[in-house]
Amino acid sequence: MKKILSHRLYFNSNDKEWLIFIHGIGGNSTTFHRQLKAFKAHFNILMPDLRGHGLSQGLAEPENSKYSLDLISEDVFRLMDHHHIQKSNFIGCSFGASLIRIMESSQPERFKSIVMTGAVLRIKTSIYLIFKLGKLLSPYINNHLLYTVVAYFIMPYSNHKESRRMFIEGSKLIARNEYRSWLGILDEIKHRMDELFLESFISDSVLLISGNEDHVFLKDCLRYCTIHESIQLVILQNCGHVSSIEKYDKFNNLALDFIQKEEIRNGTQ
Repeated sequence: MKKILSHRLYFNSNDKEWLIFIHGIGGNSTTFHRQLKAFKAHFNILMPDLRGHGLSQGLAEPENSKYSLDLISEDVFRLMDHHHIQKSNFIGCSFGASLIRIMESSQPERFKSIVMTGAVLRIKTSIYLIFKLGKLLSPYINNHLLYTVVAYFIMPYSNHKESRRMFIEGSKLIARNEYRSWLGILDEIKHRMDELFLESFISDSVLLISGNEDHVFLKDCLRYCTIHESIQLVILQNCGHVSSIEKYDKFNNLALDFIQKEEIRNGTQ
């Protein structure tokens, strides 16, 4: 059994800060291939495949054989420890943003700055019910079918095609048992994100980048930033759920500028 997540690592020098990319459910580390050129000259980069995604297969199962948010979070923290990364900047996409939110609430000392694309700050009832139905039907249907339905629901327009394609293709790599294990934490994810929605990030260096066509999650981002005024939000026009793919040049410029300014503000550059 493997002990750490499969990952891509690009190391420059000990003088460079770390930047860790966390993909969403159904994705993998290749989700961020459009970010590599823009960021790898400035940071040491770590791109993990979350448990059961990409090449992160065959990891040791928990004692009760059930997945949890603590388990998924610990996978990433263990990988950081493996590479002696005490503290890092983070970029998260979709559920990857949710996972970063949950991780930061438990070990805030490991976070320097946070950038989120297509942030899922709460699980809407519509998405929850789709996945709940998928869980009930999981013994009878191909898991790829559920991911396809969700992809078209979240990213319905023609300009979302590439994001949708990557999501659907990535889901083909997820084994049926992993699919069911991830669906098993659906209730925990919804409960935890509902709780955290009422709280601000512990870090004061957080940027959300959303598309104006992210019809499922944008309203919650707007509401969250109204409640918690320290959180910055940029909305890109003619863009859907995954701005790091659809508007990658703008996303890269915004994210790089934000992280570098935060490094200067915090005296780490």
